[in-house]
Amino acid sequence: MSEHNDARRAPTFDSVAESGALVLNRYVVESLLGYGAAGVVYLGRTVRTGVPVAIKIQHADNTAQRPRFEREAILLARINNPHVVGVVDFGSLDDGAAVVVMEYVDGVDVGELSRSRGGWLPWREAAHIGVGLLDGLDAAHEAGVLHRDVKPENVLICNGAKLTVKLVDFGIARTATDEQLSRITGTGQLLGSLAYMAPEQIAGDPVDARTDVYGAGTLLFELLTGKLPFEGAGMRMGMAKLASVGPTKMPVPQGADPWPAELEGVVLSMLRSDPNERPASAYHAKDSLVKVLHGASSKRP
Repeated sequence: MSEHNDARRAPTFDSVAESGALVLNRYVVESLLGYGAAGVVYLGRTVRTGVPVAIKIQHADNTAQRPRFEREAILLARINNPHVVGVVDFGSLDDGAAVVVMEYVDGVDVGELSRSRGGWLPWREAAHIGVGLLDGLDAAHEAGVLHRDVKPENVLICNGAKLTVKLVDFGIARTATDEQLSRITGTGQLLGSLAYMAPEQIAGDPVDARTDVYGAGTLLFELLTGKLPFEGAGMRMGMAKLASVGPTKMPVPQGADPWPAELEGVVLSMLRSDPNERPASAYHAKDSLVKVLHGASSKRP
């Protein structure tokens, strides 16, 4: 038997990078999609149907990450929503590297989309993205899952005529009652992206669905204004969030159509420092955005 066929039958983390490598005996690797500290993502296809998939593979030398990969597959399998990327399969390579096979999303993240338009989006488009994002978060929360890392890179826009949002990367998600996380991540480790993290997350206080609402509010603020609600970097930004009640206004970018005051009110309410002053759930925030869009539509001549 040839060396090439051996690689196809029993891939390892290194050999799976070869185009044509067979993963879990069901998926053929085609090309690299991206990589990060936890693992590598490849574009692949299902052998029997030819359907494209995203194959996320844990770094072989980072076995500590395997529980997190397993968690991502289990958590995603609980959620059935058109705005959340679906999990297709889970397993491991011969060298123990964990594999999560997911629905492939042909598109760009909202950060890329915004940058391609000059750094901000028209308010109706941003609001539609917010509705899809919050709908996905609501489905996750209904399944008992908190995302905890809502940011532009984790919100994809599918290519096509219809604006379709997909929430991805539940790698640091947790269930609302889960106490395993400290054993997986290491005690005291801060997870998430500081610019989009809620004050209670920065402070290490208990988190809930309103924490994800805050992240979604930050993303909406940025899509609308081209700026983040809080400037600065690192601990300076974190301290500003902890000391603030939340932003009180949203600057309209030059050349942008002014948005309704109701829209600004919704976004700013999502960014209140006190979770009790935010919308009670992703569903409530989504409902408010839908009402703004419907109200604006009814007022147009």
